Amino acid sequence: MKSIKAAIGRVLLARMPWHLLVLALVLTGVGAAFIRSSASASLAVRHLIFAGVGCAALLALSLFDYRHLRAFAVPLYAAGVAALVGLFFFGHAVRDARRWYSLGFFLVQPSEPMKYLLIVALADYFRLPRRLDRLRDLAPPLVMTVLPMMLIARQPDMGTAMVLLPVFFGMAFLGGVRVRNLAIVAAAGCGLMVAVWFAPGLLRDYQRDRILSFVDPASDPTSNAAYNAEQAVLAISAGGLKGMGWGRGALNRLGRVPERHTDFIFPVVAEEWGFVRTAGVVCLYLLLIVALAHLARRTREPFGRLLVGGVLTVVAVQSFLHMAISLQLAPITGLTLPLMSYGGSSLVSTYAGLGLVASVRMHRSVVFTHGEAGG
Repeated sequence: MKSIKAAIGRVLLARMPWHLLVLALVLTGVGAAFIRSSASASLAVRHLIFAGVGCAALLALSLFDYRHLRAFAVPLYAAGVAALVGLFFFGHAVRDARRWYSLGFFLVQPSEPMKYLLIVALADYFRLPRRLDRLRDLAPPLVMTVLPMMLIARQPDMGTAMVLLPVFFGMAFLGGVRVRNLAIVAAAGCGLMVAVWFAPGLLRDYQRDRILSFVDPASDPTSNAAYNAEQAVLAISAGGLKGMGWGRGALNRLGRVPERHTDFIFPVVAEEWGFVRTAGVVCLYLLLIVALAHLARRTREPFGRLLVGGVLTVVAVQSFLHMAISLQLAPITGLTLPLMSYGGSSLVSTYAGLGLVASVRMHRSVVFTHGEAGG
């Protein structure tokens, strides 16, 4: 028995996707450097400490057989929703936003792990082919997605809330849902967004300003949204090809770039490193996304493939939406750059998501279940 366990252990370690961990650690290190440049050394150290916690979560989840998550999909999802509801009663408020629980020395933001709890729940639903044919079969997963979206949007945190929608569509498509049915849901969603825009009290004034300043920057050039977008673009353009040098970005040092260690860390990187080295950072994200897509393509077991696809969607959408916002190609929503922006909950949750991917990679052929022998 001990020899069998030892053999399985060696197989697991041999199948560990170390390249994912290396890419994550490199991006985290770059993030720590620019958190130091844009904020303080203490926050950079905290970022690295959270990265250590995240690595531990990744390794622990990678050794856990992901197929056992099927039995816990609904309870985990329910716990995540309960944590979001609890914020309205026990949450810690910062700048009129109630997104965190205060645990003394640090804050916990439950919307970050909720993204991955939703992935587990949707993967459990879409893994069964009988749930993919009829339009009404999309109602349960759509409700599962919209419920945390609404709770997160009311915190308010529109950026994180909007990430959940691509997760639904991406996993539904990967699961085999008909494109026609997804198009109908998308059209209904667009109609709902129009209704939300005109309904009084659902959007806050600053959220409307962000959208209006994106659609028509000249409509109110003195608004905070227009100013933030302008400063981000100026910082990126000021970097040129070679950049001003680490810690020497003029707009960064003057504090002109808003939330420069979290929601706008990309303009700081571009200003101080320039186009060439910033392009290298973008390439690292592309490599991470391609690696995740490759693992999803090679995973035959439906639940595992959907888990990897969900994590891929979160990382890809959040990364490039953060960059698009910085380049004024999307409305400002307040979205961190995965692995690089400061934020313990975001960083640990991202590493945990990669841990789910590692578990799929390591266990897909070690323990066979019915119908998985070819996996």
